[in-house]
Amino acid sequence: MLRRHLYKRILLVMAIALTVMLTLVDWRLVSRAATYPDAPIMAVEWYRPLAPVAGRYQTALPMATAAPSPEFAEALQQVSEYAATRNSTGLIVMHRDAIVLEQYWQGYDQTSRFNAMSMSKSLVGLLIGQAIAEGSITSLDEVAANYLPEWRRDERNQITLKDLLYMQSGLRNEDSTSSPLSDLVQLYVGSTVEKTALKVPSVKPPGQVFEYNNVNSQILAVVLQRATGMAYSDYLSSQLWQPLAAQDAAVWLDRPNGMAKTFCCFFATARDWARVGQMLLHQGQFANTRIIAANWITEMLTPSPLEATFGKHIWVAARTPDHPNVDTAATVPFLAAATFLLDGRGLQRVFVVPSQSLVIVRIGEQPATWDDSVIPNILVSSLIEP
Repeated sequence: MLRRHLYKRILLVMAIALTVMLTLVDWRLVSRAATYPDAPIMAVEWYRPLAPVAGRYQTALPMATAAPSPEFAEALQQVSEYAATRNSTGLIVMHRDAIVLEQYWQGYDQTSRFNAMSMSKSLVGLLIGQAIAEGSITSLDEVAANYLPEWRRDERNQITLKDLLYMQSGLRNEDSTSSPLSDLVQLYVGSTVEKTALKVPSVKPPGQVFEYNNVNSQILAVVLQRATGMAYSDYLSSQLWQPLAAQDAAVWLDRPNGMAKTFCCFFATARDWARVGQMLLHQGQFANTRIIAANWITEMLTPSPLEATFGKHIWVAARTPDHPNVDTAATVPFLAAATFLLDGRGLQRVFVVPSQSLVIVRIGEQPATWDDSVIPNILVSSLIEP
């Protein structure tokens, strides 16, 4: 009898311990970390769950009808070869609002969606501008704590939306993947991304040091959702993706009905990223329709006073070796002044060259070598009058 009673108590303790373990362990994080794909850009099926971002596709982007000049044709051939030999899956070049080059490799085509990685951050920046324009957010100088009561009783209550957009918030930046407890691992493969982001402490005064940090972008998405009262995917759809007449897209959620991982993981086609580039080229207009206020595009492209290559969630210059605060991505500056780009891990790129009416989209997995200056500079040099 005593043994039976002891056995029941042991089973009860084991059941309680198992329940606690199941509660404390983030099994999605464990599963995602164990099965992370070797080709994370194109392995769209791995990212689950996804929230749909409805588009309103109507017509394809226009194709160029006139033959390019011999010099430009040669340049297009050169950039195609450069991309093809560097693990690319797609390359689009638009000149004067028409596609002059579109190529795909490794079994991909114009309908293939891919993970834009950190190019997604620029979408967050665009939507902050929309929320300001419609009055959901007061201004860039507003403190984020106005929307984040979790921040109101500590030093984070001084961080402004401008600080977050400029990557100068002073929040801790744990970008190591060697520990499952690091902020980056918890954000990327964890299932409580909002809670994780809101718990990251301040380690430096805001507005004093530039530090590229995924947490800033995720916090801005929390602000957006609370300010607008809409899920990020729905706000992105209504304010940007449908007005662009893009095809349906998707964003990765931390869990079913959970929070979008806005710092990294948006899935669309190369053609629809070309639409984003075209809108930026035309100061917020696409197909003669105003989508984003022109003054907000100008605001985003204003360089940080702490890092000349970075604007408000967008890169505004080539990251050459003479910019020690950022990872080097180019050997020389862009040939055309005012060239800017969207940048994602694995060399996802949207280059915009206003002076030459160029938009360039490169997608693919990480190549062994790459230089951000090569493709834009080859094309620009062929278009400059001798």
